[in-house]
Amino acid sequence: MRRLVPHLAGWLLWLVALFVLWLLLVGEWNRIVIVGGLCAAAVAAALAETARASEGVDLRVPLRRVRAAWSVPALVFADFGLLVWALVRSALRRQVVRGRFVERPFRAETGVTTGDRAFTIMTATYSPNAYVVGIDPSRGVVLLHDLIECRKSEEPA
Repeated sequence: MRRLVPHLAGWLLWLVALFVLWLLLVGEWNRIVIVGGLCAAAVAAALAETARASEGVDLRVPLRRVRAAWSVPALVFADFGLLVWALVRSALRRQVVRGRFVERPFRAETGVTTGDRAFTIMTATYSPNAYVVGIDPSRGVVLLHDLIECRKSEEPA
């Protein structure tokens, strides 16, 4: 029974996350959609937890990472202003702002879980001005695309 509890907890987390995603994507909430969403989320949660457990992937995200992500919505708002500025500048100069790819050092800390790394990449990609393209842990770099270079937009990558 003790070996099943972590898998049950993981399954429940997947179920809640996938069901909420279903409701957000469908946009219509009636009895049929809710029951269908619960069924689809239950099947998808079972598949996800089975795959996670068979590969032995650790998806835990440290609380410090979650607390550090509180500033992401404000950065998204500020980056939207940067995008509007780029659009206005492109219209006035009649030259499209293309942005550029940049490499930044990546802290490949030992003991970092897959979930920690995925959460960091996900929160760094919410910015409309800069997004993560890939990570090369062997070289210790993260590849980002910046429309307008602003280091604050690249956080927390």
